[in-house]
Parts: sequence; C-alpha cells; structure tokens
Amino acid sequence: MFTSKLFACALTTLCAGSTLAAVSPDEAAQLGKNLTAFGAEQAANAAGTIPAYDGGLPTSTNPPGFVKDSGKWINPYAQEKPLYSITAANMAEYADKLSEATKVMLQRYPSYRLDIYPTHRSVAYPQYILDKTRDNATKASLSADGNTLAGAIGGIPFPIPKTGYEVMWNHMARFNGVAAEDHMRNFYVDSNGKRINSGEIKLSRNFTFHNPAATAESLKKNDAFIFQNAYNFTGPARSVGDATMYYDTIDMNAMPRRAYAYSASTRRVRLSPDIAYDTPIASQGGVTTYDDAELYTGKLDRFDWKLVGKRELYIPYNIYDLSFKVHSDQALTPNHVNPDAVRWELHRVWVVEGTLKPGLRHVYSKRVYYFDEDWSGAGVSDEYDGAGKLYKGLHMGMSQLYDKQVPMSRTYWAYDLATGVYSFSQNYADLKFGWRVMDKPFPPSTFTPEALQARSGR
Repeated sequence: MFTSKLFACALTTLCAGSTLAAVSPDEAAQLGKNLTAFGAEQAANAAGTIPAYDGGLPTSTNPPGFVKDSGKWINPYAQEKPLYSITAANMAEYADKLSEATKVMLQRYPSYRLDIYPTHRSVAYPQYILDKTRDNATKASLSADGNTLAGAIGGIPFPIPKTGYEVMWNHMARFNGVAAEDHMRNFYVDSNGKRINSGEIKLSRNFTFHNPAATAESLKKNDAFIFQNAYNFTGPARSVGDATMYYDTIDMNAMPRRAYAYSASTRRVRLSPDIAYDTPIASQGGVTTYDDAELYTGKLDRFDWKLVGKRELYIPYNIYDLSFKVHSDQALTPNHVNPDAVRWELHRVWVVEGTLKPGLRHVYSKRVYYFDEDWSGAGVSDEYDGAGKLYKGLHMGMSQLYDKQVPMSRTYWAYDLATGVYSFSQNYADLKFGWRVMDKPFPPSTFTPEALQARSGR
C-alpha cells in the first residue's frame, strides 16, 4: 500500500513534469470518422486484404461449444481454412510483411511455416473505454522522460500517437478489463526438443487504471495501477507454495515497481528488486527477461524510443485455439510452436524502435516492436544483442473475449535465436479453468507483501 505522502509526490510530478503533449481538438475530431474511436485507420487497405473496421465481434457472439464463464473461449472463425502458407520456399514473396525474426525462423527450420488466415478486426471495447479514449486524445501527456502518464483516466492513452513513448504506453496500458483471475502454465522447450513445465500459476490481476469509476482523485490512490499481479505456484512440485506480487503504475518515477516474493521452503517474504529490466524470468526458462513480458512491461528509461511509422505485417491474431484449446503436448513441438496451432493474419502495425541509451546496461542494444493498430496488444518484436546481431523474436497473439468486450492479449512466446531454446507463456488449454473476467477490482489488500503467505497456503 502506498502512503498518502507518496501519492502527493506523484501528483506533483503529474502536474508539473508533463511536456509531451496531447493532440489538438481538430486532430482529435478524426476519431470516429476516418479513424476509429480508438485511433486506428477505419478504412480497409488498398489491396482489400485488411478489412475496414466494422465494430469488432459483438457480445452476442456464441460459437458452438462456447460455455459462458467457463474460462475458455471458442474460436468463432473455426470453419475458416488458411488462405495460403508462407515457408522458406516462398518467403521472398512476402518479405516486406515479415519481421526479421520470422525470416530467420523460416530459413532455419524447414518445419516452420505461417498459415495465413482471413484478417478479422475482431477488437471491441466497452463504450466507457471509447469515451475515455476520446477524452485522452486532447488531455493525455507524458513527462519529459516518458515514464509518467498524466491526464488519462482509463482508455487508450494516446489514440493518435506522435512518439514511440506514446505507442509503448498504449501497449503497456492496453485494456484487458478491470480485473481478472486465471490459472495457466509456462513452458520452455530446450534445444533437444524437450518440453519443460517451468511454472503452473494461479493469478489475481488488477488493471485499475481502467476502473469505470476511476477519477483524477482515485488515480492518486488505488486506481494508479496499469497492472497488479499476485500469484502463487501450483506446480511443478519444486515450486508449489511459492508466491509473488508486483505492479506497475502510471507514474513509474514517483511510484516505481515494487516486487515481493514468498518462499514456501523458508517461509520468508523478501523484496525482489531484480523483477525488472533484463533479469531472466525463471518460470520461462530464462529465455525472456522481465521487460520482455507480454512483449514489453516496465520502465522506459534505458532506451530511446523512436516512432518509425506504420506498416502491414503478419502477426498472431485470433489465437483462440492456441490459448484455450490445443494442449501443450500438441502445441509445443521441437524448435518452434506447432504451426498447425497458430493463426496468423495481416494487420496494420505501429513500428517502434528502442535503442539502448549511452552508458546504460541491458542485454539488448536495440528492440523493434510491431503493435497492432487496433491496440489489442497483439504483435511481435525483434531483439538485438550488444553486438547488434538479431538475438530473439517475441510473439503475442490476442483473442477477443466477445461476451465481455475484452481484447485479451496474454499468451506469448519467444525464440532465442542464439541457443535454439524457446519459451511459451500463459497456456490456458491444459488446465480446467483458464481466464475469468472480473466485474470489479480485487481489494488492495490482495496485493500486499503480507498477503503472500496466506495466498501460498504454506
């Protein structure tokens, strides 16, 4: 829990430190016209391969087999077949629409391919999120260092982004509901093709920045969080009972990340400052770093973020089967995720390039991100090592939780191109229950160090 003094400090920063400004009223007037209410291009692309936005999947969507509140969502496009597949043999024809890591994977593994399906802009948001997004267009701003968001009260902070920092914030603060609880597994597959369960985890999550009741005043307190995660390990056996809590806020300077871990073996809670930046994530086999989580999370201070522009790219999209249906023993094959299980679509993406600042340390020297223009969270990235060599490729797909009006982007995977190892995080297919959208946030007491031992049960 934050003290009132700390929140007062944060408010001072929010009021005094914002220098990256919002757009003009004339520019904001494009929202709902040639731009969608959330800032994407309304129209189809020139080739007709990306459709115009038509409102996304309605809440009445009810594909055969879907059971409401089961924690699993059924693919509403299950009857579709791939339009074509991209392999090493024909990748040159599509090279301008592939990330650099995807090109390497196609060249390296004959079994790797992209099955391209019809593009569906399935994203749909609650009306209150669209209303807040419209307000944000002329009110939201960032501090000079890009680490403090001001003027936005939920919604997409920068529907008409002008800088790389603004695009990064749109991704980090994406709408995934106001709270959720889920049960999932993490894996990694070693260079010999062995699949290792590196973490079975129950989570409670808050996204209180998107609380419908949030106000400028509540953002100084319990609604300041773009996420709060509290989780305990239910497997594998060596990790059962361990628990962790950490969060990020809208002011990462005055209210920086705090992380605490509980060890069931020692029955001690400790502060964990290493849950940040380029520390490897143990439950993902060390393939990804903490700021790789879900493509990117955390403070933006170690890189300069340049907005390159927008392009068309093949990205994982509407991945209902991979997230909720295909079990890990089928999905996680040697060298790469099973191509049969991954749906790829052509979407317009924002491109942001992050370059490591002089004098600062990180395992990456450069990172290039490709984020879905509909701000679903789906996308891919190319990560480069200190010598400037392509190092990793990250992928995150989304599935619209149609009955809840939530674009869920959580399942993600990463290829380490140096070692041949890959990780797969947030698999919901193996377990009985997957993801539950909550109507209101968990109480603040859920996300305290004191709650970790009780959460552990040991």
